[in-house]
Amino acid sequence: MSEQQSTSSSAATPAGYEAAFREVTQASHVPGRFYHDPAILAREEEVIFKREWLCLAREEEFAKPGDYKTYRIASQPVLLCRDETGKLRAYANMCLHRGVEIATGSGNTTEFTCPYHGWLYNLDGQLLGASYMRDAENFEAKKCRLPELALGVWCGWVFVSLAREPLAFETYIKDFDEKYGFLQMQDLRMGLRMDVELDCNWKLMVENFIDFYHIGVLHKDTIGRFMRTTDVPYELRERGQVFINEYDTGSLTQTGQSNGIRIAALEDKSPRFSSTGVLPPNINFFVRPDYVTMYTSWPLGPSRMRLTGITLWRQETLAKPDADRIVAEFKTMVEKVVAEDVDMVESLQNVMKAEYFVPGRMSRLEKGVQHYIKHMVQTVMGDSAN
Repeated sequence: MSEQQSTSSSAATPAGYEAAFREVTQASHVPGRFYHDPAILAREEEVIFKREWLCLAREEEFAKPGDYKTYRIASQPVLLCRDETGKLRAYANMCLHRGVEIATGSGNTTEFTCPYHGWLYNLDGQLLGASYMRDAENFEAKKCRLPELALGVWCGWVFVSLAREPLAFETYIKDFDEKYGFLQMQDLRMGLRMDVELDCNWKLMVENFIDFYHIGVLHKDTIGRFMRTTDVPYELRERGQVFINEYDTGSLTQTGQSNGIRIAALEDKSPRFSSTGVLPPNINFFVRPDYVTMYTSWPLGPSRMRLTGITLWRQETLAKPDADRIVAEFKTMVEKVVAEDVDMVESLQNVMKAEYFVPGRMSRLEKGVQHYIKHMVQTVMGDSAN
């Protein structure tokens, strides 16, 4: 497999970040302020989380009309639901009166009622009723609808964009579909969801998951036991996307061997087949012969984040008599590995403001990390972000 480097960006390197844009064997990491400055997080909310496509859920989480879940993307409240016709919809979760969130948590309903003044909406966003508003001049309830957000579904994964005119979803997902669409993940089912809050900047966890440099050191007693080499072949594409198409390691089990039934599309692959990808802004994706896991990293503040992990198996695996054991063993291993990572990324965060911190040189094993960092710096600090 050949290593490819995207050359799509010709914009000038943002001042103060030049060292990160050199060849990886000459490059250094970026200044600490990129991970702790509130102004940079505010910029990220504007140019990333209010503009880009973001994966929020699995389509199967909305099995019936009326199923709904609420989210917060940075500071923006979002509502996902399946309407009476079976269509999946995304709305800005705010009443058209004063802006109170019309739904919280998750559940099933036939309508949404604002808890403040009782304005009532149906599942397709139409305002049905607003008490004591008949004498409001030029107010027409039938013309009032919740702001609807752009929504895209890829292989069962549900994406939303807050942008009024986002990049076409087909363009955004094109490379990932080329790499992983063949897995037919719409036929897989969610067996585990994990949510963890960390005391670090959200970008550090995205970088950590593509950093193979640390596996043989930090994870030597967990996943590092099964990794043949950390010198993997990177494929670097536009918009900060990183792919490691195939490498040799074991599954997240006690033995490194698969416990579940193989994904149909991977039946001809090695039992140690592995692949991973990064889809900016905040997705890390891992494939093993019998499962796939997607992690998303979300900012809760400059030095605080939430990590969400969703793992899919074949329906036949989750229907096995020992399915609970399979999922529990995987969960135990994931928790061990993530706990190791959390210690390190929180330690990284601690030194980002340190008086004597100077960004260190990069290793050739950090090609993927560098590619992601360059994209993020250009997006947040470059001229294109202005």
